[in-house]
Formats: sequence, structure tokens, C-alpha cells
Amino acid sequence: MSDFSAMSVAGDGRRDLALDVFAPDRPNGVAAILLHGGGWAMGHRATMHGYARLLAAAGVTAVAAEYRLLGEAPFPAQLDDVRDAVRWVKANAGELGVDPAKVALIGFSAGAHLALLAAGTQDGSGHERALGDSGGAEVAAVVSFFAPARLDAAPAALERPPLSALVAGGGVARAREISPIRYVNPNFPTTFIVGGMADYMQPLAAGLDLLNAFVAAGAEVEFHYLHSQVHEFPSTPGMSPGVMDSVAFFLRRTLLDRETLAVEAREQNPFARASSPEEFGRMMAGAPR
Repeated sequence: MSDFSAMSVAGDGRRDLALDVFAPDRPNGVAAILLHGGGWAMGHRATMHGYARLLAAAGVTAVAAEYRLLGEAPFPAQLDDVRDAVRWVKANAGELGVDPAKVALIGFSAGAHLALLAAGTQDGSGHERALGDSGGAEVAAVVSFFAPARLDAAPAALERPPLSALVAGGGVARAREISPIRYVNPNFPTTFIVGGMADYMQPLAAGLDLLNAFVAAGAEVEFHYLHSQVHEFPSTPGMSPGVMDSVAFFLRRTLLDRETLAVEAREQNPFARASSPEEFGRMMAGAPR
């Protein structure tokens, strides 16, 4: 007997897509859609099950989502599928016990590329319909693990799989057009960027490049690159629980307890009561001696 519910997103011009829903015993109202990696050409939603179980244990309704691979359908079919998964979760929010305004995307590698693109082109982004129909697929948060965010950074790689299949002959211009970093905007959902310092596929410089785009746009972002870790590092048993604890805590802080924690900080942390060094200086000048 499985510990998840096998669901599907009905197709409109495509086949139905599978969703594996891990329901928590005590749902906290947050839903997280998990997107696997594999270079857009391989991989399976089942590789997300371990992460989904850990999130469900923290109260998050976790959905391991299928998307069509490049061998079945050319890009942007994969992005369309992610948006359809978001729409399905929002449409079924009542049955799932989630708040449709508290849906997050969690992507790994190629899945992170899709998560960032879906968020960066959603309604309110200023990039609506840049890459297909984005209506009704808005999310409140993104967790991006080692995302290929600037696909045009290495033109020679565009001649080799999997990028050659992704850009489908479009070269650098197409790579730039489908790079998530292009769509970072001031209204981007709150985002958690995670990576490994020893990841040769998406090195620290690539992560910092994405971080700087968020900072320049004034979008809400957090950044955590772990020392000595390589690509897909959270998949190992020794890493998964701690990493997903940090993800669950990010979702709780940003989607559930944001105001509660802000009030607590103002009441208990004097540094939180000052909005500038000058204001803090005035506070300290008036403190009892």
C-alpha cells in the first residue's frame, strides 16, 4: 500500500500527466510541487518521493509532478506541464486542504529551471505570455536547487545534449530567451536559491549570478550554497533530512508565520526595531546608562 495518492492532470491536446500527492496528517495549508532534474530529457517524479515525505512530515502537502521529457515533446511543453500542475493544485485546493495562495514550486536542476521560468513569467511579472499561457499558474514561493539559470553562458554547450535538444537549433538567441535569469523581476515570488560549492555543473559563480539578478530587481531572495557539495547533493540519505528541514522552515517563515515572526522580532530583538544604523544609534543614545 502506497503512502501517496496517485492523481492526474487531464490533458488538453496532450496525454494526462501523473501527480503523486503526499498528504500530511496535519496540513498547514502550504502546497509544494516538486520537479525532478535530468536535463529535461530523463528523470522521473519518483525521485522526488523522499523529499515529498519529509515535507509532508512537516505539514506541507507535497506533490511530485510529472512533466513530458524532450524525447516526447519539445520545449516549452515541459513549462506548460508545470503550469498545468500548479493550476490543478489550485483548483483542488479545498480537497487537498491547502490555501491556493500558498503554493510553492521546488525544482532540482532542470526542474529548477522550469520552476524559475514559471514563476518569472506568471501574472504580475511583466513577462506574461513571454513563453506561453501563464494565466492561473501563479505561485507564492520558489525553491531552486542548482538551477541552470543562464543557458547562454557557455555557447559551446548548446551544441551538445541536453541543451542542443532544449534550444532545438535556436542557438544562443534561443538559449537567452529561455534563461530564467532573464525573467527575474521586482514581483518575483520569494525565492530560496540552494546549491553546492563543489558543483561543477552549476558552480558558485552561476548561483551568485542568479542571486545578483534578484538583488538588482529588488525581489525577495535567500541564498545558501553548501561547502564541498556537488550537483544533486540533497539526494543522499545523510543530507536529505537536514536540507528539507531548511526548505520547510523557509516555507513556514515566508508563507505561514511571516507576520508573527516579524512581531516577535520587533518585541524581542532591538536590532529589528531600527531600520537604519542612524536610527539604531539614536536608540542606543537614549538607552539607560
